[in-house]
Amino acid sequence: MNKTLFTILIISILLSGILIFTSSSLKLLGVKKSSVMIHLVTNIKKEDGPPCVAFDVALANIKNGNEVELLFDAEAAWNLKKLEDGKNDFDRYQVPPDLKKLANAQFPDNSLMKLNNFGEFLSLLNKMGTKITVNGTWNILTGVEKTLKGKSNLPNFVEPLNLTELSEHINNSDVYYHY
Repeated sequence: MNKTLFTILIISILLSGILIFTSSSLKLLGVKKSSVMIHLVTNIKKEDGPPCVAFDVALANIKNGNEVELLFDAEAAWNLKKLEDGKNDFDRYQVPPDLKKLANAQFPDNSLMKLNNFGEFLSLLNKMGTKITVNGTWNILTGVEKTLKGKSNLPNFVEPLNLTELSEHINNSDVYYHY
């Protein structure tokens, strides 16, 4: 083998090694997603600002590559309860047109412009990867459900949590928001 070919082979091997090492290091260092907990306790019928912001923060975190969980608790859990017509409070509360425009301008996505209500927004967030949970103990105490893991009066994508799960979900998050 001539010297030029040998040199090219050695350089190729070294560059391949550096490339493999660099990509492995980047995966270890920079690709970790943050787990974001958004603990929502405010009833949208009494004060619509905090729930509105919570949904926006969930969207921003999902679009920025984080793992997001929206935990409905206290009065906000009531907003998930489906009534006789199959709708809950979020299905009845319209997403303001200016909010859709502002969110779409920052995170271009045609599905944002098609949202009619916060029930659709919540469903979209779930489809984007947001985990939607609720305090199952609260649901029993308030008569929303008859069992801790009951889902007869909740949207299908909502996961009721027992108190141990609720505390673990909050305590294991990297970032915590409270609305």
